[in-house]
Amino acid sequence: MGSATATTTPLIQPRAHALKNWLSPSLGDLFFLAVIAWSFMTSGTGWSRLLWDGDTAIHIATGNWILDHGKIPTADPFSFTQPGAPWIPYEWGTEVLFAQLNHAFGLKGIVFVCGVAIAALIVILLRTMLIAGADILLSVVIALFASNALLIHYHARPHLFTLLFLAITAAIITKDRIRHTRLIWLLPPLTAVWVNLHPGFTILFAYLGVLVIGSVLEGASTSAKRYAWLTLACAAATLANPFGYKLHLDVLSFLHSNGTTEFIQEFQSPTFRSQAQLFYMGFLLAGLALCGLYFSRRKFVEPLLLAGTAYASLTAIRHSTIFVVLAAPMIAAELSRYWQAWVASQPRASAARILDGLSAEKRAAFSRSSVWLLAGLAAIFFWTPAEMWPTGFDKKMFPVEQAARHPELSSARLFTPDQWADYLLYANYPRQTVFYDDRAFYGVKMYRDVSALLTAQPGSLATLDRYQITRVLIQFHSPLSALLRESKAWQVVDQDSTAELFARR
Repeated sequence: MGSATATTTPLIQPRAHALKNWLSPSLGDLFFLAVIAWSFMTSGTGWSRLLWDGDTAIHIATGNWILDHGKIPTADPFSFTQPGAPWIPYEWGTEVLFAQLNHAFGLKGIVFVCGVAIAALIVILLRTMLIAGADILLSVVIALFASNALLIHYHARPHLFTLLFLAITAAIITKDRIRHTRLIWLLPPLTAVWVNLHPGFTILFAYLGVLVIGSVLEGASTSAKRYAWLTLACAAATLANPFGYKLHLDVLSFLHSNGTTEFIQEFQSPTFRSQAQLFYMGFLLAGLALCGLYFSRRKFVEPLLLAGTAYASLTAIRHSTIFVVLAAPMIAAELSRYWQAWVASQPRASAARILDGLSAEKRAAFSRSSVWLLAGLAAIFFWTPAEMWPTGFDKKMFPVEQAARHPELSSARLFTPDQWADYLLYANYPRQTVFYDDRAFYGVKMYRDVSALLTAQPGSLATLDRYQITRVLIQFHSPLSALLRESKAWQVVDQDSTAELFARR
């Protein structure tokens, strides 16, 4: 009897403790819900902010096409300028998810799932900081600063899954570098999912490559071999997609495209004018400052990651989010080292020592989740007043009213900016075809012609003649609208504070 009790009690107690933790609310739960409330449910925010980018619309339209046809398209189904051109929808998994959410719950379902993904990203960043040994109070502050820096990409788009999966990867690798864990082998199946959601899975291999090289430079040959095998396993997992190796070739072709990305705003260098970019600049300066500190300690993985992603972020603003996700935990951990060293020199009754004790006491409460998180999310989804959820795209940003008044646009040879084309493909699916949209596969010549049109360059109207355009839907008082008003070949048929519609005479 005695021996039986001795062997079963240690098993029962951890299970009881785990069950108690699962049933007890935690500060981690509250932080998760607070991020959602602060980002999307307070004055000046709102769930609709996730729909400020027209990409959401074309992703829904693509998902609708896949569900309707029961297959993934390999040729362009949406434009009349590139009919039948080869096209690989990289984000087909996210697009099907968006379409199914839209069918089931409307746009509410899409923005809710994306909002939860954003909150999960911030919480995972916080927990990665704790894994790295950071102070909890500093970690909360830096996680919120990171949220502000990431605002630039708070859109209901597939790239959110790259940021989320990158944060998960960083958390697992941070833990594995402290002490090897079996969790590291979750990365190959994670990669198999990632590759079907967004082409940003390529950043994983830059990360793993730095791990291998940095481990070699640090003299950690066992870790270098471990991460080399992990890289091979993740590479094999990327073949679990409907296009096989052709997906990789297409992604590489896009990354090395000659001139195409210069016309896409996300691939421009940062201007450091918006609030989000100013927060990013703070992370950039702090991250670069850490590089010298790491090198002085003979650490190479961290500075190589920071320097590489910093360079990428300075050449394309879309990469600033990747830099922040990787840099934030490192910054929090290093600041905590200095904070804790200073606190140790303070009197026992000082405010600094009290704060440090409070931080240590609450660390476990921020490191776990419970069933109450699911209850809180369900309450937000089902009990938030209906007027707080979007039922459509913003009428001030998209030609919502013009599209409703002119159903003939779906059959016209229409020229309109790419963001509005995305919206029309969604609003008038499946009838609508467009001149071009937000997919980066139209080629350099097309983008140059479009850029000349939108900036009203001399002779640019010849592009409308060459493609036999019959309607132009453009922003009110834009350079192109002024040029069309001066032309005898075009006349205004409708206008409002958002858009002007022109037709050939």
